[in-house]
Amino acid sequence: MNDSKQFNDLYAFVQVAKLGSFTQAAMALNVQPSALSHRMNDLEKRLKVKLLNRTTRSVSTTEAGQQLLERTAPMFNIIQQELHALSDYTDKMSGKIRINTPERPAFELIYPKINHFLVENPELELEVFINNRYCDIVAERFDFGVRSGQDVAQDMVAVRISKENTMTVVAAPRYINQFGMPKTLKELMYHRCIVNSFNPEYRLSEWEFIEKKQLTKIRVRESVVFNALVLVKQAVQDGLGIAWLPRTTVEKEIASGQLIEFFTDMNITYPPMHLYYAKNKHKTPAMLGLIELLRWKNEDKV
Repeated sequence: MNDSKQFNDLYAFVQVAKLGSFTQAAMALNVQPSALSHRMNDLEKRLKVKLLNRTTRSVSTTEAGQQLLERTAPMFNIIQQELHALSDYTDKMSGKIRINTPERPAFELIYPKINHFLVENPELELEVFINNRYCDIVAERFDFGVRSGQDVAQDMVAVRISKENTMTVVAAPRYINQFGMPKTLKELMYHRCIVNSFNPEYRLSEWEFIEKKQLTKIRVRESVVFNALVLVKQAVQDGLGIAWLPRTTVEKEIASGQLIEFFTDMNITYPPMHLYYAKNKHKTPAMLGLIELLRWKNEDKV
């Protein structure tokens, strides 16, 4: 049996089975419905098993046909994906890039830079998936992940994309006028606090500070909880409580007086954010361009 004919007929069978119609499948394959029907008859004879149930109105798979469809259709999908991916090897900024990132880097570090990058490279497809949970970017087929440098696995290549992340405690003047300003870290435990939740199992209600050169942790009351940083920021601006946020997230509001920060001499600073990817990852021109676009340009500054 000619292998190419067998392959072509299997592909035609997948189209018929998926579309449930000889007419629609024939249109997709650019052949005549009668010719396609004869090819399916020949395929069934060669395999010595009935694959399709035919009526005057519809076509459906037999049990054997369904098994063949479920096993072969994914293979054809993979082949099509790989053929499509070959465009990534050209010099053009094209192809698809998938990034897994927490919320803050997506808003503060990635989107402000990719905005113009996408306009300049219209053939590039970009997927930014906001996810505050840790994930295996290789298993989940992401090209890049974004995490704090201390959280990137050693078998990954990490590229710094931000300055160091300093946290700060802030509240709106409205809240301070109503409830007063805490004078010591321990007083935070008696205030209404707005807490960020990374996932249902982990809430950021243990705030960290550097007090007398020692790490101090204060567990605050979870008066309001959001799993989106943008809502935490909005709630603190609305005077609903005190929040512990990255300073870069609220620096404009602090400068304008919309928010007041305190305990600044005890702010803790965490490592910079990094874009990371697998060491053996093939990097297309578009991926290389994105790496350089996001790379921290002042690496000897914080």
